[in-house]
Amino acid sequence: MVRLLPCEKNDAMLGYGLTVVRRLALPALASGTVFAAAMTAALVLGDGTPWSRAAPEALAAGAAVALAFAAVLSTSTVVSAARTARRYGITLGSEAVALPSVREVRVPVIEGRTAFQLTDGVRYEVERDPVLRLDEITAFGHGTLDLSLRGPSDTTVSVRVRITTGPKETAAVVEARPAATYKRLDAAACWAVARVVEQRVAQALRAEAADGGAAR
Repeated sequence: MVRLLPCEKNDAMLGYGLTVVRRLALPALASGTVFAAAMTAALVLGDGTPWSRAAPEALAAGAAVALAFAAVLSTSTVVSAARTARRYGITLGSEAVALPSVREVRVPVIEGRTAFQLTDGVRYEVERDPVLRLDEITAFGHGTLDLSLRGPSDTTVSVRVRITTGPKETAAVVEARPAATYKRLDAAACWAVARVVEQRVAQALRAEAADGGAAR
């Protein structure tokens, strides 16, 4: 594992924070606009305040609401993500914001193993991992493994693993997303779970490759 210097960790954290702020910009603007419109209507229709005076007051209040919305949510999101990264022993970066969180493992072709056998090996590694908390396996078959895992903050993460075998390489794609749409801001949980599953997938494929080589 590559260890980052404190300045590099801070840069990674800053990159993640800026990405979160950009993601929250439109929701914050929408909430501020709605608040400003409601306040304008209340001042003009309810209190009889002239439009020329009500509009600037409402716009200023709406801007304050938008800034507060973005500040509170971005701060709580970054703090939660940093806690998640520490718990899983990984470094937080801007890629942790993307949904779904996608990781990919590619190894030389594993001879003598079917996609089903490789998928079963991955399932075994995930089930015995001390960090991952498996709720249930929702699909299991020939190159297909769908899991419901508990991430940090008890966020339920849906993980899909797809394994394909070709003439020159074996590839596995890990895709993680929140099981509930309202948990979209907890993207770091999906990213952390995807990283750990990626490690287990790579470990399983290496083990299968070693077994296949020994069998020959």
